[in-house]
Amino acid sequence: MGQRTTTGAFAGQSIVTQQGGAVAVRLPGRVSPDTLLQAVHHLPRPVLTRHLGRTIVAACPDEVATGAGIWDALRRPTTPTGADPMAGGWMGLLGDRLAGTVELLPGSPPDEAGPPTGAIARYPAVFVIEDDGTATLHGERMGSEFEELLLTTGARHPVMSGTGGCLAPSGVRHRDASVFSSLPGDLYLAAVERARELIRAGDVYQVNLVQRLDAEWGEGALALAQALWAAAGDAPHRAYVVMDEGTVVSASPERMVASDGRTAWSEPIKGTAAPGEYEGLRHSVKDRAEHVMIVDLVRNDLGRVAKPGGVSVPSLMSPLTTAYADHMVSQVRAELRDDAGPADVLRAVFPAGSVTGAPKVRALEVIREIEPVGRGPAFGSVVAVGTDGSLDASVTIRTAWVPTDVPRAQYWCGGAIVWDSDPVAERDEAWRKARPFLDALGAEAP
Repeated sequence: MGQRTTTGAFAGQSIVTQQGGAVAVRLPGRVSPDTLLQAVHHLPRPVLTRHLGRTIVAACPDEVATGAGIWDALRRPTTPTGADPMAGGWMGLLGDRLAGTVELLPGSPPDEAGPPTGAIARYPAVFVIEDDGTATLHGERMGSEFEELLLTTGARHPVMSGTGGCLAPSGVRHRDASVFSSLPGDLYLAAVERARELIRAGDVYQVNLVQRLDAEWGEGALALAQALWAAAGDAPHRAYVVMDEGTVVSASPERMVASDGRTAWSEPIKGTAAPGEYEGLRHSVKDRAEHVMIVDLVRNDLGRVAKPGGVSVPSLMSPLTTAYADHMVSQVRAELRDDAGPADVLRAVFPAGSVTGAPKVRALEVIREIEPVGRGPAFGSVVAVGTDGSLDASVTIRTAWVPTDVPRAQYWCGGAIVWDSDPVAERDEAWRKARPFLDALGAEAP
């Protein structure tokens, strides 16, 4: 493939033009993904997500797919618009309600301020930021989307001087903010007991129980992202997705599934303890059993798209440390069948077993019976699917929703219930997982 390198018109950018009209503009120095997100935030449908070890920032999609149409969009042949597979790729949200397009399920509880079932968008031009802070804009030189992003990098010079870390906290906090739970006080305990009754009856083995938190928030989604990411610390699958109805802000540590087109791998998290208490978690009979149950579920899910005998577990119950909790994480890998595309892989594992339960379909039914409100964007997935069939999809835990026209923020937290779960301990675990959101608001648990 022929190419030529010239000096860019904007702050010394280096432009590499490749055959077919694909262009790569290298930004000088180290660049912060968060600063790029700020730079494009005024454009239509800005997004920040992760794809196989890189951060992708984009705006100005040329197509949007919603609901069940997401699966049709992901099955269509894709046309690359740049040298990187994410130029011309799809990014967006698979909401909790999208599970109803994969399995026959009862309707979800009401979610009056929530997002649509799901929405993904195709982005012809994207910024790709490596973990060392180097950044490149990929797209087509004559594409209007590419020109819009290129103009943004030139017009907003601070992009060129970013240092590669998280956005600095804005300093805006709702001190003494009131936070309301969908399962306040003893209602959470009663919901745990109801799940345990169903487990005792043999109806289900494990079910994930979630409460929704609501708080007033009038500072906008980007300010909440600043505060949540700062409070949560390093989050390898953080994301920011703007839709018509509102914005998803995620500080997720969990990968639902990734694939390079030949191999897929999932990294389920199950088991939670206070920071520094991983060893106790690893030796807990309850938490180990809970974790292995979900690993087996994920093995079964990936087996739907794997070659015979192609599923393995390279790592089991490894430590995963965050600023607010320690977890156990495993990796399940599958050698994919030749006919398994991104839509097939996603449908095989969605929604993630770690946030549903086992058996999965019955757990989803129980969740809809026990939880009083919908899960919105939480416990679904933010996905990035490349034109080469590669994909990376998070589990939207540690995730907030900021409605477009309502000055509020929502956040979901909970945990897996098994027979020997203690209701009070389960409620405490849920509030531990709420810590990033509460710290972002400057609030305390009610």
